[in-house]
Amino acid sequence: MKKENVVIIGMGFLATYAIPCYERLLGDEIGSRLVGIKGSDRGLKERQAQCNFPVQVGKVRETLEEKDPGLIILAVKPDQIADMVEGTLAPYYQMLREKEEELPDLYSFAPAPPVSYYYDALGSDVNAANQLPNMISHVEGYDLSQAGVSFVSFDSRREWPEEKKRRAKEFLSPTGTVVEIAGEKANSFLAMQVACHLMFELNYIVQDIAKENGKEISLAQSASAFRALLRKRFHEPCVEVLPWSLDGIDDENMREFMEMTLDAWYDGVYRFSETAGIPHEAADRMICGTMETFHMEAQLEPKEVLVQNTKNHATPGGYLEMALITINNGGYKYIEDQMRKWGKGEKDRLIRKEIEQIAFSVAKAVSDRGKTTSGIHK
Repeated sequence: MKKENVVIIGMGFLATYAIPCYERLLGDEIGSRLVGIKGSDRGLKERQAQCNFPVQVGKVRETLEEKDPGLIILAVKPDQIADMVEGTLAPYYQMLREKEEELPDLYSFAPAPPVSYYYDALGSDVNAANQLPNMISHVEGYDLSQAGVSFVSFDSRREWPEEKKRRAKEFLSPTGTVVEIAGEKANSFLAMQVACHLMFELNYIVQDIAKENGKEISLAQSASAFRALLRKRFHEPCVEVLPWSLDGIDDENMREFMEMTLDAWYDGVYRFSETAGIPHEAADRMICGTMETFHMEAQLEPKEVLVQNTKNHATPGGYLEMALITINNGGYKYIEDQMRKWGKGEKDRLIRKEIEQIAFSVAKAVSDRGKTTSGIHK
């Protein structure tokens, strides 16, 4: 397929993060074939310095007509999607139809609205896909990207040309292992990923309870141990990039509780995936790969960095904010209290079902929040 021009609408954090994807697609022609568009001049100079292609402010329709892209990447904020699609993109596509020109593919970086919205808003002849990248790549010199899951969603009503669909399915490969998921399930699939972000919190609990008992366990030790316990479920080659070990956890009761909690969290998020109709293979890979990735990050970064990263990503009204609200509404304290009791030999086997329910509730709450982020109801 020829290296067509690409226009990115919404040159924010997410669009910048995906630079390796554009580089893979366009190679050394990226500077001449790609242009990014910001909504305002706030942070423009910084963004221009980060990008190896032109970044400008506004003039979306004019830029589309000038560049005549074969691919449009939509990366505006969810609540800006309707205005951009219906006010700018729909008229542009209609103009191309009237001129009998080829229509560009559209990749949306938002999980909501589902890809069916673009089919209905832009027309059944537009190749549109939701593209959701895994957001952890390189940490402290380690490439963790392939442990995580990136995913792409298509509208089942649209039959893509084979070459264009292959390009769409491979687009996010620099950011993670790519899984295809049905368009109407993308929001639920992302909710599963966000629910597993709370692996950080499990590590914090281990640290705090150990400290109460006069022991110092570092995040690196607890996360490494969690990864060792995850090996029974997940052992793809991508995990080998970083060693793991149980050595830092010498208390058998704590090891046992950590393993039970990890299993229960998997079961809870997996049960949510069943209610959402996510195929087993996709659900298993998302849960295991995401657990692995966040434990890898916890193994490599100090707590203050993890806390700040979480704060940066937990935007008001967003997915991660809802995950944190949900677990902090009793779930975090419950797990903490039960680990404390377990360490004293008070081993109630019903705890596993309770933790499973906490994980399920987090995933469901995040999914419910995600359905409202764009303001577009499908």
